[in-house]
Amino acid sequence: MLFYKIILRFGASIAFCLSALLLITYICSFTGCASVWRFVRHGTKIDSLETSVHRVDSISRIQNRLLLELKADVLTNLENLTEQINQLYAKIEDNETRLSRVYQKLGIGRTEEAKPESTITQTSPNMEPDELYNTAYLDFTKGNFDLAIEGFKRYLKFFPNTELSDNAQYWIGECYYSQKHYPDAILEFEKVISNYPQGNKVPSAIYKIGLAYQSMNEINKAKRYYQKVINEYPNTTEAKLAKEKLASLP
Repeated sequence: MLFYKIILRFGASIAFCLSALLLITYICSFTGCASVWRFVRHGTKIDSLETSVHRVDSISRIQNRLLLELKADVLTNLENLTEQINQLYAKIEDNETRLSRVYQKLGIGRTEEAKPESTITQTSPNMEPDELYNTAYLDFTKGNFDLAIEGFKRYLKFFPNTELSDNAQYWIGECYYSQKHYPDAILEFEKVISNYPQGNKVPSAIYKIGLAYQSMNEINKAKRYYQKVINEYPNTTEAKLAKEKLASLP
């Protein structure tokens, strides 16, 4: 029985091949074998072309996906770099403020009189104002944010009205922002704006509030603060950064 089935299957295959051969022979009798084989070759070329098109389309999709991923990585790195530059710029401003205060004390290069010591609260810590501020600032640069917050708050408690008071308040906000405690950071940056409206840290504080809201995915609030720094402080670095942020938001 098995042998019989094999014979039948083999016979069917032979019959199919013979039928195909007869069909080609029949077509050749009317059109010529050369035409038939040209037709077969053209069909093969078309199949090959379709395969190539599909392959190119697949490669194109892969390239587009890789470009999108690369663009996302570049934008992320650019945002991180911009943030680092902004922090560096703020630190430079902070150092300039401190240096200006030293000049005032020494009577060099500035005509303004130093703030009288009477503005400092009578109850003072064991450390000098600059020493207390510098210690807190050093903790911030080392990433010891809790210690830095404590130091800056201590500075503000005893020295609330010096040229560095608005800086101390600003760096408290930066400490919370660096810890991703965005609601606390917003509250502290708001204090810079309300308590020291004439201070040089106000544009930075407004911009950082926008960043904090964006990090919390509250885009409309972020846009409002970006626009605020653009409108009120158009010639600052923070305004330029805010414009870039607005352009990247939906």
